[in-house]
Amino acid sequence: MHLGPVQQTLLVPLWARAQEAHEAVPILLDPKAAAIYADLAYDFSPLENAHASRVGCCVRGRLVDSWVREFLLRHPHGTIVELGCGLNGRFERVDNGLARWIDLDLPDVMELRRRFFDEGPRRTSLAASVLDDAWIEHVAAEAQGHVLFVSEGMFVYLHEEEVRSVFERLAARFPGAQIAFDAMTPLVLRHQEHHDAMRHFAARFTWAVPDARIVESWDGGIRIEASRRFYDLLYERARRLPRVARWLGRALAVLYPPLKRAYTLNLARLGIPPDAAPGSFHDTRLVRHPS
Repeated sequence: MHLGPVQQTLLVPLWARAQEAHEAVPILLDPKAAAIYADLAYDFSPLENAHASRVGCCVRGRLVDSWVREFLLRHPHGTIVELGCGLNGRFERVDNGLARWIDLDLPDVMELRRRFFDEGPRRTSLAASVLDDAWIEHVAAEAQGHVLFVSEGMFVYLHEEEVRSVFERLAARFPGAQIAFDAMTPLVLRHQEHHDAMRHFAARFTWAVPDARIVESWDGGIRIEASRRFYDLLYERARRLPRVARWLGRALAVLYPPLKRAYTLNLARLGIPPDAAPGSFHDTRLVRHPS
């Protein structure tokens, strides 16, 4: 297995989901992750004590899964585009049997991914950088119905001008589409050397903003429609955290409230006309249904 430094970080959520499969009441049930974990020739032992990241990856995945399910309830023939899909098996967890799925990641990741995931009539794999242009037209050609882009743990490894470019290009090409993404504040960057999982990897977080709503100031008519603080999601599962983290995290948040908004999960709509009323605009240029 040969992966670049950033690509190697996909092993953290994979490990987290695989370990969760052994819980009596898992936060996120993903049997596919357990099977991949058992097959990989990789030493996961440095992550054994990354308890907070294990819970965190699963609560994050659970929330994003819920957003995808809600999208599919509204648009059963829609398209899900996973940006930086890694070894995530969201298709296996939430597919409705009707939607179109497009998985995108860097070539070395997709080479590994194809060992464990098959393509099909409704599922396509794209080996490309999210910073490339060609994949956007590929998606436009294959997408059906309304479109939801999902970026889980990917933008944080880019620089702001790169993230902005992706948002603005998607907004221009897919007006009315939605995008789920995570964002962190500079506080996380300053303390990432102490991160229980990331300290074991060479890659480092690079994109941080004081508030995720900064994307609304970019070109493209971007509007955040939902946002959840990771702190709240994590401490809803406080009993799953180590006792020290359980109490220390809460105490630090009281002493330093910005800690609670240091990392957020967000759902935004793209390409909204400036004069559109909230909730009134939907994708009209790319709505086509399968024959």
